[in-house]
Amino acid sequence: MTTTTRQIAAFAFSVLMTFGTVAAMDHAASSQYSAAERMAQVAADATQVAALQRVVVVAHRAA
Repeated sequence: MTTTTRQIAAFAFSVLMTFGTVAAMDHAASSQYSAAERMAQVAADATQVAALQRVVVVAHRAA
């Protein structure tokens, strides 16, 4: 293996490792964002449910 071949192999490996690292960081960030979004949605749903509660009063007239 010549020096040039080793340099090309090292460069290709560094490119693959860089893309792999960036992809892993993107996946971790997406997972955290999704979890935070779910928690925010749960909080919003709880607020909406509390806001949509109704009371219906039914009365009968005495004859």
